[in-house]
Amino acid sequence: MAKYIFSILSLLFLIGITSCNEEKNATNGQGYLYLGIEKNVTLQTKAVDPVLAVAILNAAEDTVKYIADFEAEKADEGILLDAGSYQIVVASGKKDSAAWELPNFYGKTECEIKTNQVTSAKVTCKIANTKVTVDYSDDFKKYFTDYSTTVSNSSGSLTYVKGETRGGYFAPETLLAQLELTNMDGEQFELKREYKDIQERYHYKLNFKLGGDPDNPDDNGNAGGKFDDITVDESADTVIVSIPIKIEDLVNIKAPEFTLEGFGENNNLEAKKGEFTGSSLKLTAVCGVEKLLVTVESDSLINLLGLPQSFDLANLGADTKTKLESIHFPIPDHIKGVTDELIFDFTEMSNALASYDDKIQTHNFTFTVKDAKTQEQSISFSYSVKPNVAVITKDIATMNLWSTFTFFGGESDSDDGFGFEYRKASDSEWIPVSVASKNEDGKTFSAFVKGLEPKTEYVYRAVGKDQEGNPVFGNEVKFKTDYANENDKEKPFVPNLGFDDWSTRSGKGALWNVDYISPNAKDDPIYWDSGNRGANSIGKSNPTSEEKEVIVPKENNKSAALLTSKVVAGTFAAGNIYSGAFQSVIGTSGASLNFGQPYKGGRPTKLVGYYKYNPKLVNKGGHEELTEGAMDKCAIYIALCNWSFPFNVNTSEKNF
Repeated sequence: MAKYIFSILSLLFLIGITSCNEEKNATNGQGYLYLGIEKNVTLQTKAVDPVLAVAILNAAEDTVKYIADFEAEKADEGILLDAGSYQIVVASGKKDSAAWELPNFYGKTECEIKTNQVTSAKVTCKIANTKVTVDYSDDFKKYFTDYSTTVSNSSGSLTYVKGETRGGYFAPETLLAQLELTNMDGEQFELKREYKDIQERYHYKLNFKLGGDPDNPDDNGNAGGKFDDITVDESADTVIVSIPIKIEDLVNIKAPEFTLEGFGENNNLEAKKGEFTGSSLKLTAVCGVEKLLVTVESDSLINLLGLPQSFDLANLGADTKTKLESIHFPIPDHIKGVTDELIFDFTEMSNALASYDDKIQTHNFTFTVKDAKTQEQSISFSYSVKPNVAVITKDIATMNLWSTFTFFGGESDSDDGFGFEYRKASDSEWIPVSVASKNEDGKTFSAFVKGLEPKTEYVYRAVGKDQEGNPVFGNEVKFKTDYANENDKEKPFVPNLGFDDWSTRSGKGALWNVDYISPNAKDDPIYWDSGNRGANSIGKSNPTSEEKEVIVPKENNKSAALLTSKVVAGTFAAGNIYSGAFQSVIGTSGASLNFGQPYKGGRPTKLVGYYKYNPKLVNKGGHEELTEGAMDKCAIYIALCNWSFPFNVNTSEKNF
């Protein structure tokens, strides 16, 4: 999901006349796009009337036009675009987010806009996710006084409480149904069921019913409880799943449990080879183990030993078993169907794990059990094997790599003289970093290092002393600092941060085209916008303008943004500047606009700048806490959000 950066500077939050879609000055001509959208709905979703958003991307995949509601804004009447190639993406709802009665429609096409020509394009939108409803048989409802089902997968979860008839929409992938029951005696039970092979645009009806006789198992030898009865109606794109629940089995239902012993923080153990203490894993699966999947992340075990990345201990092949035995991996004699506790003692295996290249090697393991009732449980743990050397340099976690600072970590046997050295990868001279004392464990030490250059490769190493007091060095670790505000081509992720570049542009105001001041360089696409176009609809006012005199005396600082509150034809217009773009004027005192621009740069740590502000008493109207006679307020802020598209603001509906 793309990140969007949204920042705004304003004297009052946008009230009054605003402006509509930007029509950019183009050097290569412009043409009109007439866009038609067709919704391909299935039988189960004909009543759905989705709000379709349209994003138009240029050849560089930058969003040049965003329409929050295609039908409401009547965008089918024509869209003015610069000549060139475009992708048109239409979407409604979110495919990766579970929601009630809100399917995700998605469609995409490409088109070519030619100078002074009209281009027609059609996008067919199809449902891109899965619909799920839950129902219960009459005998089921009589036996249980309360019941609910939580359906979930990676897209999220929805709980179908008693009496819920709405449909939920999920990503088209494996579904997990968790049923919570209360019987006539007040006893509570919980069951989990899993259903795979989920397809998009299908309606899955989960029907729970009482059924099954423990004395008369089905053809597969099961006493019931799985997704036993599945009916697919291809003509209606419907899958009916009948799920029998056996009363006799409820008292024995309990989800599997894992218990780790001997591990530290984050389920990790760190030691030199041969120095690991006891560690073990206990598994309890009262319904019987059906599958016990082990996933391994380890360069040496996979690339050197040839161990597969994942294997099922309950159905283990001979070759994999031989390789596991070579590192003393504990393998119980019987796993499949076992209902007793299983104990895995990893002490001997942990001391057989090796370290290579004189640096710490980490071996990650994940155990996932599925029992006979398709209930799952997982647990992860790891061993970090340190090399048998006097000084160790630790890898830097990705989360600790910033544009101008990072954290060094090391371990030394010596009690003094420990610290670090670092240099640019292209330099030969090391820069020392002193450390006053070790951490609480008495072994490791660390340092916060700042003053680094963005997007630059460095090398660092830990330093210690041997028994004779001579310096010894740990392994060298390479790292690269994060981006600041420029990519590898020296192009800023956030352009015109100093508000030095301005231009005069022409675009549609409330009724006709107007000239207005824009906080963007002449030939650059719109990144920053203001309410100038709307405010200029009646006369030239430009509440937001370029200021060249009152500026901070800093090198290369040419201009600043001057934000002034003005009254235009009796209507208040606030000075404001923000990342995003106006969409349309609403009446005479409202606007639809989009906040936010795509952001793919490094992680910001702060917003730095300068402002000069002369507040005045509110003397016209007011807004919420800014009543007439109160002192005006200035707002300056920045937010980094996980948005797929800009956030649409509608000032008339107070949707901020």
